[in-house]
Amino acid sequence: MSQDSESEIWVLDSDDEHEAADSIEDEGIALPDGDDPDDLEIVAIRGITRQPSTAEATGSSRGSKRVQKVIRNGPILPPYAEVETYQLTYRVGDTVELKDTKQHSGNGLQSGDFLYIKHVIKNLATDEVKLRGYRLRRTKYHGQIFDWKTNELVMVLNVHDDDNRSPFVQGMEDVGVTDVLKRRQCTLTSKEYPLGSFRDDPLPNNWDAMTTAEIKPWVFRRARVACRWINIVVQSENGKQYSGVVRRLYSHECEAEQPSVSPAVLRLDLSRESSVAIGDEEDDSDFVIVERPESRRILPAAKRRQRPESVVEQDASPPKRTLPTKDKRYTFGDSFCGAGGASQGAVQAGLFVKWGLDHNKYAMQAYEANHLLAWVYEMDAHDFPEIESIKALRVDVLHLSPPCCFWSPAHTHEGKNDQANYEAIYTVGPILQKLKPRIATLEQTYGLATSREHKKNFKLLMNDITKAGYDLRWKIEDLSRFGLAQQRKRLLIIAARRGTPLPPFPEPTHGPEGSGLKRFVSVYDALEPLRRTHPNNVDELHKPTPLRNPKEPYDARNSFLKGCITTSGGENYHWSGTRNFTIRELALLQSFPYVYDFKGKKGEMVKQIGNAFPPIMAEQMYRSIVRTLEAFDGGYIGAEDDLSDLDGLYSRHGLGTPDQEQSLTKSPFKNSSQGSVFGRSSKQNSVPDTPVKKKKRTLFGHGTDIEPVRPKNEKKLRPSISSLWGEERKRSVSMPFRPRKRQDSLTDEEKFALAEATGDMIEID
Repeated sequence: MSQDSESEIWVLDSDDEHEAADSIEDEGIALPDGDDPDDLEIVAIRGITRQPSTAEATGSSRGSKRVQKVIRNGPILPPYAEVETYQLTYRVGDTVELKDTKQHSGNGLQSGDFLYIKHVIKNLATDEVKLRGYRLRRTKYHGQIFDWKTNELVMVLNVHDDDNRSPFVQGMEDVGVTDVLKRRQCTLTSKEYPLGSFRDDPLPNNWDAMTTAEIKPWVFRRARVACRWINIVVQSENGKQYSGVVRRLYSHECEAEQPSVSPAVLRLDLSRESSVAIGDEEDDSDFVIVERPESRRILPAAKRRQRPESVVEQDASPPKRTLPTKDKRYTFGDSFCGAGGASQGAVQAGLFVKWGLDHNKYAMQAYEANHLLAWVYEMDAHDFPEIESIKALRVDVLHLSPPCCFWSPAHTHEGKNDQANYEAIYTVGPILQKLKPRIATLEQTYGLATSREHKKNFKLLMNDITKAGYDLRWKIEDLSRFGLAQQRKRLLIIAARRGTPLPPFPEPTHGPEGSGLKRFVSVYDALEPLRRTHPNNVDELHKPTPLRNPKEPYDARNSFLKGCITTSGGENYHWSGTRNFTIRELALLQSFPYVYDFKGKKGEMVKQIGNAFPPIMAEQMYRSIVRTLEAFDGGYIGAEDDLSDLDGLYSRHGLGTPDQEQSLTKSPFKNSSQGSVFGRSSKQNSVPDTPVKKKKRTLFGHGTDIEPVRPKNEKKLRPSISSLWGEERKRSVSMPFRPRKRQDSLTDEEKFALAEATGDMIEID
């Protein structure tokens, strides 16, 4: 028996269910038939679980009082019992069509939802019967997420973030038998469309007598329906959707399937002369009715003399088990890279950055300055797939962050680049189809998913990703929970090519007191590298200038930024109230390493920082992706395994935990245990002469660190060009002080020296 300590919700463990079920003999119990047509015949009772005892429900005398609450889709308790069938009509495993109770727009054919029955439940006291199962909904009722195909369904699971049960448990719904319209033939399948649909079924005998106007309603109302998609909707306590998963059904979630056949086999070059099209607002032009003497079936149509596309279905089973190795580094590409925030996070997570692309000249100069071995493409994303051999550009992990200004809640008036920014998001699908990365990630403003004006565009984006052959999960995340010194809400998407496991999002690392997480990072904590180096004389990006009109000071040790860093810097200023933040301070507050370089005038550099995907969040997301790929390539997991407990999986196989993995970033200010420059907070502007244990703990900072000891005669050091670069030309992954040489102009000796220092892979002419 398990209980949520403070939520006051009782949940029966599987052991409790088995214990209760063992006490009941599996024998038939017949109830007397009556005149009521709804009388039941119970052919078997699967099990009755006990209710919590009084002591369990109220708690011990020494414990706090517990109040039992009814949970959605809870265990089947007396007076309810589960039965196998209802009036020999509805059985477990059947699919029923529900009555249509909604007001639909449009003049096309409409219907209610469907229910795939998992349990038939009867109240033994009132004879009430209800069906519990998975709600299935036609694709056209999901907006633009899926292509509207006739009789194609989507399994919808509505879950809550405060419920730890599997989505397939808490996502079931109860429906009364009076809400059922009729039974329908339904196929749950993981195969490619149109396999498993009504197009494989023989036509009815009276087909010749039916007119074209009668064919479409017959198919809609009576032909087989197929479900091959699942849409998991995660809701917060206030009922708002903030996360979700859109993917193809896995094979173990479907009915017993025969070995998959390539859809290309069914895409016959059929003439349309003897066909009858049955299209409506749903896209039904993909199939026609073909007359054949030996077998009359509905088959997919293909354009005349058009070669069918081949569909490659990757094996979902894990590969041969091998030990993971760090010798191979997964490759990374960055589209809409800007100054390289995502690429910096990828480097810190151990990925090899292969290339970056952006149309902004100054952003690409900054990207080139910080990612020496990456190929640089200064061009529009619309032209990208055509530039050269696609094979040379393929990577394991691809990031795409189209401009977000148009979709932002802060976008209140038209801008000169609105049309270009609007169109950029629709390059995601074509780029994925061309490059076919194993994993793709996207970062956008949360307004794309929450704004009523933009939700249609968000659904179209998900449609483009799934049509390219990817499953995806998305989430609106507050990046302060991952060590950022600002409450920056962003829309994050992870997409996995089918045949590759879908990585989970990382768990938050920072939170309020009592959460068991690290303390939030304050503004003061984030700027620690500046207090350690005093770079005013050597860092051109840190030149404080006073404000003409001073502002009200604030407590930087116990607060986030006043607002998010935007392309103009936002309404943020130094906690003293006497000046604005410098470029270097804004970069640190956006979690860039201290030595990261930016190019252009001040306004351009602020724009590069404001547009960036904070590296601290990117690093943690890519660590989760790398760990997933390593476990899959090592044979420890399959493509369809549940990865909700990825850390536990690593621990069970002795593969280490995230805390044991060291960041590859070589910045002298990097705290490897956290993978962030924001590791410690200090109340002093200089390093103390003796170690001091900090005892005061607040909402922000990490008050248990011990400051390093400086010998009494040691002088305060300031970074110089020579000390940062080093005699052997060993560089940080983000080094501003370096020769302004393009990679293609380096000699073989210089390339070899860089590769030896960083462990990167290079090409020698």
